[in-house]
Amino acid sequence: MSESKHEFAPESSAVGASIKIIAVAVLFGCFYYASSIVITLIFSILIASVLEPGAALLERMRVPRWLSSLFMVLLMLAAVYLMVYAIYGRALDFMENAPKLANKVRQIVSHLQVTAQNIQQSTRTILPSGSDSNLPTVRLQQESPWSQLLLRGIGSVYAFIVTVMFIPFLVFFMLNSKDLLWAATLNLFPMEKRQLAEDVIHNINKMLRQFVLGNLMVALISAVPMCLVFSFLHLQYALVMGLLASCLSLIPYIGVALALIPPLMVAVLQYDSVNPFLVLAVTVAAVHFLSVNVLTPRLVGHRLNMNALAVTVAMMFWGWLWGGVGLILAVPITAAIKAVCDNVEGLKPYGAWMGEG
Repeated sequence: MSESKHEFAPESSAVGASIKIIAVAVLFGCFYYASSIVITLIFSILIASVLEPGAALLERMRVPRWLSSLFMVLLMLAAVYLMVYAIYGRALDFMENAPKLANKVRQIVSHLQVTAQNIQQSTRTILPSGSDSNLPTVRLQQESPWSQLLLRGIGSVYAFIVTVMFIPFLVFFMLNSKDLLWAATLNLFPMEKRQLAEDVIHNINKMLRQFVLGNLMVALISAVPMCLVFSFLHLQYALVMGLLASCLSLIPYIGVALALIPPLMVAVLQYDSVNPFLVLAVTVAAVHFLSVNVLTPRLVGHRLNMNALAVTVAMMFWGWLWGGVGLILAVPITAAIKAVCDNVEGLKPYGAWMGEG
């Protein structure tokens, strides 16, 4: 009888592994096809984790839980409204100057084309006669525009707007029903594992709050030198451009390139010399370097404890799955997965692989 048990053990383990692989595939299939819903839930969880301390503070001051939750949600909506109101007027002015920007871009492109033609003519004098006809012709065709990459995962604009409108309601329900949701979540686990589940969820919630608030502080501090330099250069919309560049620079690896785009687009409309462009580029790059190497380790801390390879792979995967939104959410999602791996005995090797050692 013992031999028969040993004979069936490998088969049962193989079946269990197959079920786990199928479950993971189904999970990521849901992430892909229901991406707008999943992204909305993740953003709601991030916002609720940030607003929870304020709601808890009001509750300790004898304010009913539903009223404190409603106040925090209304405060969030007021902050979003003020931000949109501040950007809206500048965006309209920029759209009015869009034809002027297009003409400037055409001039730059035509200048580059003339330079390329001169280089081509100079190479023809070096190459033997008749060699041009033997050279293969390469045609580049853009298969997916940048807008497709950035908007991947959110579906159509109408569906995305409708889904985003649910975020305030989701955040309110998460704040108002925190205790009920907490108890219901713990009841999903066996009694002997509830304490472990509670510790894991608590650590994830604390990590997400520290991640969001820490990056917000890094963005605000980074915006100060950018706004000062932009104002010194008399760049239009200096305050908005500084805040926007500082927020974009938070995206790992590609943040500095994205942060350069808004101020340089405005600078094209204003300046004819090269010096302001160099000052803008050096300022953004220097502030990004300082924020990544000085501000982020101190304000965000080492709580994420992820190595560069894990972050890169995570950004590649979530960026492929959800486009620009995936690049933003890649780090917190992977950090939450690592927190689970660090506390589950069978998954600790994977958590150690993602850690810094």
